[in-house]
Amino acid sequence: MRFNSEDNNYMLFALQLSTQGDGRTWPNPSVGCVIVSPKDQNQKSHDIIVGTGFTGKNGTPHAEIAALSEAKDMASGSTLYVTLEPCCHYGKTSPCTKEIIKKGISRVVVAMVDPNPLVSGNGIRELKNKGIKVSIGCCEKEAISQNSGFVSRITRKKPEVSIKLAITNDNFISSSENKRLKITSKKADEYIHALRAKYDGIMIGSGTVENDDPRLNVRLRGYFDYSPVKFILSRRCEININSNLFKGRNDRPLYLITGKKVDETKLNKLRENNINILKVEDDPETGFLCLNDTLIKIGDIGINNLLIEPGAILLKHLMERNIPDDIYIFKSTKKIADSGVFIPEIHNLLEDQKTNYDLSYKREVFDCDLMYYKRDLRS
Repeated sequence: MRFNSEDNNYMLFALQLSTQGDGRTWPNPSVGCVIVSPKDQNQKSHDIIVGTGFTGKNGTPHAEIAALSEAKDMASGSTLYVTLEPCCHYGKTSPCTKEIIKKGISRVVVAMVDPNPLVSGNGIRELKNKGIKVSIGCCEKEAISQNSGFVSRITRKKPEVSIKLAITNDNFISSSENKRLKITSKKADEYIHALRAKYDGIMIGSGTVENDDPRLNVRLRGYFDYSPVKFILSRRCEININSNLFKGRNDRPLYLITGKKVDETKLNKLRENNINILKVEDDPETGFLCLNDTLIKIGDIGINNLLIEPGAILLKHLMERNIPDDIYIFKSTKKIADSGVFIPEIHNLLEDQKTNYDLSYKREVFDCDLMYYKRDLRS
């Protein structure tokens, strides 16, 4: 279907609105909505935006409901632009389709069909059956990209996975002493925290916990509530009670991911301290926790977008299994020379050797170079 420039512009605005919910709407996708009336308050004929909305925290309210609430009576006879097909089933909220019909919307422009089997064309069909004109596919490519994590969880049963790496100017992520190595500057860290805020969950390995004692939250003014759910890979299911993660376990949900043979008494003590447990299968090839089963279990929780900040060992296993969908590498000006640990996976990426990833862009981020890689879809 062909769309005019006005349709495209309003949908692009809705897509911009949808990003405001990133990292806060899971298990729902972050959706944007714009309502355009053909008349203003004085009944003069020209298009005017009468309502906007995006998905709220934990998925409520839905974008359409927020926009309709703002539009009020001006919604009647208007066109509603939405980045994902309106829902038609009862969940945390009542169906958006019923409210759209009730408010007298005359046309609905949908960017993409909802892959969720509970909707998947049924919302569009319900609107059409009530005489509402429905146009599908406006800015569809952009909408699929925006909702790629949700699409992945629904269709692959796993979240979309991003990796974030910080490397020195001589291409190391750690020193041979296994001590905490501060690579990026305070300004670059702020950018990284803004990136972290866009994800539903964040995961690291037990080695990073021991060496770096991270907090895994978002430390930007006004954005603490955007901190992701924390996941720790720990085959022995251990956490230091003096660690930052243990101290901050009540701020955001904290999950320890462990094997199925860990003693239940040990697990119950952790649960009593408000630490959640995810049991996963072992990988028979490596003896480590199975990363595929880990991602499925995380997807079961409702996480759409997962950021992994791996150490050398976890990075190796992730790359060998072609798991990351995209990779962010922040390269600083710091050098550590002979005290660094050579990481073949990083070398291959930077030298464009033997990888399934293509460099999408490179840009300066304060005193760092950011290199962003996307997985080659042919791989």
